[in-house]
Amino acid sequence: MEISKCLVCPCNNKMYKNNNTLKEHHHSNIHMVWEYPRRIKELEIQIKRYENNLAHEKRINKLLMNQLDKLEEFHESETNF
Repeated sequence: MEISKCLVCPCNNKMYKNNNTLKEHHHSNIHMVWEYPRRIKELEIQIKRYENNLAHEKRINKLLMNQLDKLEEFHESETNF
C-alpha cells in the first residue's frame, strides 16, 4: 500500500496527481475564471483597510497639529510677558 497526498482544487473538486498538474490547472482558464471574483473581493478588502488606516493617520495628524498650535500659542503668550 502506498501513501500519497491528495491535491484537490476547490474550483472543481478534482484530484491531481502532483504539484505540477495542480499548477497547470491553476493556470487554466477554468480556474482563473473561478478565482477572479475571489481576488477582486480580497483586493476590495485590502483597499478598505488602507483607506481606514489612512483615515486614522489623518485623525492622528490633525490631533497632533492642534496640540502643536496650542503649544505655540502658549509659548508666544509666555514670551510676551
